[in-house]
Amino acid sequence: MNLSDRIQELRKTKGMSQEELADRVGVTRQAVSKWESGQSVPELDKIVALSEIFDVSTDYLLKGVEPTPSKDKLDARLGSRVLYIGAPAMVVIGVIAGCASWYNSQNLADTLGSMIIQAVGVAGYFFGRALSDQRPGFWTRFLIIMGVAFMPCSMLADVFIRCATPYGGSLSPYPVEIWQFAVFVVLYIIIAVVSAILIRRKR
Repeated sequence: MNLSDRIQELRKTKGMSQEELADRVGVTRQAVSKWESGQSVPELDKIVALSEIFDVSTDYLLKGVEPTPSKDKLDARLGSRVLYIGAPAMVVIGVIAGCASWYNSQNLADTLGSMIIQAVGVAGYFFGRALSDQRPGFWTRFLIIMGVAFMPCSMLADVFIRCATPYGGSLSPYPVEIWQFAVFVVLYIIIAVVSAILIRRKR
């Protein structure tokens, strides 16, 4: 692995786009692109800036010599990985539990427990980000977004159906009627596609 590969790998690990890195270093996005493709090499002051941004030594950037991480840093990274796995799992479990409760009783109060599970999952995600410099992967971010978007998306679909048809009943946080479910699926797919594009672009 050479300098260009290390810059690209460190940038992606930090979850930064080329534009974000360029802004922090004080260069253009094209300059960062040239560094990562090996067409040019950063000047010495930029190497120092990159080492501070990525929290690595200049020796690592230039030679690939990796310093031994401290025990605290290793523990923090392990903790963030556990949270990055647990957080989306809790959000998904919260969605499933909420659907089951709603379809069973049609009572919003009965879904409160599932909302708390989702909230704990989201809090765990942000705690993982604060715990170490390791950034979450694609699927962690994607599942968090899709889990959190489930209920608002369902309610938007319900509002749309209410505006388009003389539909009665209370506002539904989970899809119940066939037309609400159809609109929900369309909205959810749109959110999924847009989210995937934005997450990929940021990597």
